[in-house]
Amino acid sequence: MLYNIAIIGSGIISAITNLMLYLLNKKNKILVFETNNNISLENSKAINNAGTGHSGMCENNYVYIINNNYFIKKNIRIYCKFNLTKNFFSWIKIFNLFNFKKIISNTPHVSFFFLKKNNKLKNIFKKIRFYNKSIKFTNNIFILNKIFPLLIKKKKIKKNYSITYYKNGFDINYQYLSKKIFYFLTKKKYINLYFFCNIEKIKKIKNFFLIEFFKLKKFKIIVDYIFVCAGGSTLLLLKKFNKFISRKYFELPVNGSWLINEKKSNIIKHNLKIYSETLKNNPPMSIPHLDIRTIFNEKKILFGPFAGLTFKVLVNNNKTIFKNINLKFILNFIFFTIKNYSIINYLIKENFKTKKKKIFDLFNFTKLLKKSYIKKAGKRLQILKKKKILKLTFGTKIIFNKNKKIAFLMGASPGASIVVDIIFKLLKNWVFIPKKFLFNIKNINKKTKILNYLLYLKGIEPFSF
Repeated sequence: MLYNIAIIGSGIISAITNLMLYLLNKKNKILVFETNNNISLENSKAINNAGTGHSGMCENNYVYIINNNYFIKKNIRIYCKFNLTKNFFSWIKIFNLFNFKKIISNTPHVSFFFLKKNNKLKNIFKKIRFYNKSIKFTNNIFILNKIFPLLIKKKKIKKNYSITYYKNGFDINYQYLSKKIFYFLTKKKYINLYFFCNIEKIKKIKNFFLIEFFKLKKFKIIVDYIFVCAGGSTLLLLKKFNKFISRKYFELPVNGSWLINEKKSNIIKHNLKIYSETLKNNPPMSIPHLDIRTIFNEKKILFGPFAGLTFKVLVNNNKTIFKNINLKFILNFIFFTIKNYSIINYLIKENFKTKKKKIFDLFNFTKLLKKSYIKKAGKRLQILKKKKILKLTFGTKIIFNKNKKIAFLMGASPGASIVVDIIFKLLKNWVFIPKKFLFNIKNINKKTKILNYLLYLKGIEPFSF
C-alpha cells in the first residue's frame, strides 16, 4: 500500500529514517523539508558535533553515584542501543547500498581520571567490566605512555592518573553519512527534497495532515504521516500543531565551541577519543573530551566542546527561544535557575571564558596543544519538562499525538548514536509497517551473531562489539 510521508529536517535522524522506510516499503512517497540550502548543515554537520559513536563505555557523565554506590544503567542502555545502530550499518554493508569510507573510523575510547585520591574510575570499570570484557583499566606509567603519549611530555606524571581503554570505539562523520543516504535515495527517485522551506502550519484533517509551507510562495500539501526531526525548530512546530502538548516542554539552548589543533606531529601520536571526569562544583555536561576527528579525510584534534548559554536555537538561522517565551515560562525558569544554579552559573561563566582559560583547561590532558584555534560547534537543545516544576532532562524524547501518526523528536546527545532505536519506536507506532520487518529486541543478540557470521562468510568485516 502507498502512503504519503512528510519528514521535516534533513539531519542524520531524517536520513536514517528515510533509508529504513525505503528498505521496508519502496512504494511510499516521501517529502523531506529543509530550511537551509543543503542537507545536514545544523547539528549533523561534522564540525558541529563530537562525531562520537556513543558506546557508553567511557562516558562518565552517564554514571550516577549515590552513597558510594555506582549505577551504570544509562551506560548499558546506550551501549545496547548503539549496538542496534552498528547492526543496521552492518546490514547496509551486506546489501552493498554504499561504502563507509570517510564515514566511520575505528577510534579507541579512553576515560582519563586525574584528580587526587580518586578511586572512582576503578569502581566504574568494575561495574562496566561485568557487561563488556573488552574494556581495560590501567594506572601503569609505561602503558599510559604507550596509549596516550601526548599526556607524558612536558608534564609530571602523578600516581593518581588512571585510564580505562575501550578498543572498539568509533569516530563517525554524520554529515557525510547523511549526504550518502540522501544521494542514494534521490538517485532511486524515492524521496523529494525541498530546500528553503519554512513550515508555517500543521493541521489535522480527519485521518490526514495538512502542511502549509512557504517556498517563494505558499503551498499546501496533504500527507498520511509526519515525522518532525528539525532540531531547534521542533518545539516551535509542536506549538503550531498542538499547544496543549507543547505546554509541558520548554527548551534550554546550549552553545558550543572547540579548540582545534592541526599540527601533524601531534595528530600522529593521538588516535583516541579521551573523556574525563567532572571537576568539583561543575555539572555533568561540563566534561570536556580530547578527540581525534576525521572530517572528509582531514584529521584534526578537537578539545571541548565548551558550553555556553545562548538564545538561538539553530546554527544557521536567527530563530530564538523568545518566540516561545511567556510570563509562565519566565516564572518557571526563575524557579528552575534557583534549583539548578550550578548549571546556569557554569553556562554563563563559560560564555565569558577566554582562549587562554580554555587552553588552561586543556593542560589537564596535555601541554603540547598550545597552538590551537577556536571554532564554533553546534547547539544542544536540552529539554525542560514541566511536571510540578521545570526539570532538565538529558537525551532524546519522541512525542506522539493520540493516533500516533505524527511524531516530534526533541533533545540532544546521544541522538545520532542511538538513531536506529529511536526510529524503531517511531515505526512500531506507524501501523503500516509489517511486524515481520521489525526486530524483536529480546532476540537482538542472536540476530547480531547470525548477521556477523553471514558477514564473516562473505569476507566482510562486521562492526563487531
